[in-house]
Amino acid sequence: MPDEAERARLFTGYIKKFRPEPELSIKELAVKFHFVPGQIKNAVRQAEGLTELGGASEITAETMHRCCYNQVVHKLDSLAARITPAYGWDDLILPPDQIKLMQQACDHIRYSMRVFNEWGFGRRVTYGRGLSMLFAGPPGTGKTMGAQVVANQLHMELYRVQISQVISKYIGETEKNLRAVFQEAKRSNCILFFDECDAIFGKRSEVKDAHDRYANVETAYLLQQVEEFDGVCILATNLLQNIDAAFMRRISFVIHFPFPDKETRAKLYKSMLPPDVPVADNVDFDFMAEKFEITGGSIKNIVVNAAFLAAAKDAPIGMEELLVAAVNELRKNEIVVVRKDLGEYADLVFK
Repeated sequence: MPDEAERARLFTGYIKKFRPEPELSIKELAVKFHFVPGQIKNAVRQAEGLTELGGASEITAETMHRCCYNQVVHKLDSLAARITPAYGWDDLILPPDQIKLMQQACDHIRYSMRVFNEWGFGRRVTYGRGLSMLFAGPPGTGKTMGAQVVANQLHMELYRVQISQVISKYIGETEKNLRAVFQEAKRSNCILFFDECDAIFGKRSEVKDAHDRYANVETAYLLQQVEEFDGVCILATNLLQNIDAAFMRRISFVIHFPFPDKETRAKLYKSMLPPDVPVADNVDFDFMAEKFEITGGSIKNIVVNAAFLAAAKDAPIGMEELLVAAVNELRKNEIVVVRKDLGEYADLVFK
């Protein structure tokens, strides 16, 4: 298997007909895809063919990555669910410092070859050179969206690990399942996304019985797998305080997804509306943001359901549709909204 430097030389050598677009980094490709020469040659030939067919003058990053993934054979689909990334940086509403952290994390993949190979840090850091990120925040605050943004930014495929398929009550089975997940992830050159990872990344407990002992063994094994993984691993948790301290030390970046404040909620309402949707003049996003202290996930549900209410009337989305959808959303969580809660807009709902 050629090393990263040799893979970069091979990619460069095989690209003959078209130049790569500025966004396409050959060094980044060499870091992401652990290919033999034949795979590199086939990926480049396919990318050049698609570029010629499309009448373009440059090989785009999207085309090159797609052709690289076409060379990959793996069984990860039987162990995890593939997510097609649909979001970019403009869709993610987070505090600026957290966005900056996520961008810095992506740079660890972009500039891995420069730091570890060209600058010699590879001789200092012999293991743990992959990228691990912990997304921490309440449910519905955008952690899954954040994982999609990272995948889009890096032009990498994203797989969500099904926790129910990993954890087993039988001794040794959880480790076996985890080993299979990470092995296939290495073959697939994809991003691993562990959703609600508290179930398997919990604090190691004091050993009181055999169950505690084996639970600690599973956690230790998982720590080892994450540390040895050379790829990108994203873990999401609703309960940051439950994450084992030893595991936290092995995480490259911790990104906080806080419960949105009023200003952020107003931005979320606006961001959920597509450019072509008709919106009535009476819509008051500031009122919605102030009255309903909810997460982005709930806001998305409200806006989508309001759109269906409006479509059924052949009318634009107005305050009536938004408020009715909001009341229904809160009822799901057994939260009752009464007339006085809606102030001047109460008659739109309580007729």
